[in-house]
Amino acid sequence: MNDRSVKRRQGFTLYETLVVLLIVTGLGTLVGLQATAQHRAAAEQAFWPAWQQLWTAGRQVALARNETVGIFVDRKTGIVTLAQGQPRRVFRRLAPPRGLRWVDGKTGWSISPQGNSDAFTMEWYSTTHHVWWYQTFQLGGALIYVEATKTRREKRLASP
Repeated sequence: MNDRSVKRRQGFTLYETLVVLLIVTGLGTLVGLQATAQHRAAAEQAFWPAWQQLWTAGRQVALARNETVGIFVDRKTGIVTLAQGQPRRVFRRLAPPRGLRWVDGKTGWSISPQGNSDAFTMEWYSTTHHVWWYQTFQLGGALIYVEATKTRREKRLASP
């Protein structure tokens, strides 16, 4: 046999190498994006129990010290702060996950020394799930109800 008639290839051609790199890069990107989306969704789901813990801690401090405790929401960042007294002594802060932003509702209210608060609703928007979250405080703040809807609620006017 002639050496010229039988050509043996060793390794990949440049074209084959580029195709393999493109496929691996594409799959890596898809997996990375999926992991990021799952992380954001998990962080958002963990926010609501963390909020409940913050609220419960505020009620416990108010009851134990027989003093009023304030809860404040930063309009720009949505960071919730649990504080007491003047000047404010901050006990805890809770930052919402990246995909969740505060939209509307009270930005400051108090928990009385008896552990009570006014009833109200806060509105949040999730860019992760594309839903509106409504966080309602009922029964003097003893019950917090969180609901997600695909459409935004109409603003309700307070009773006179």
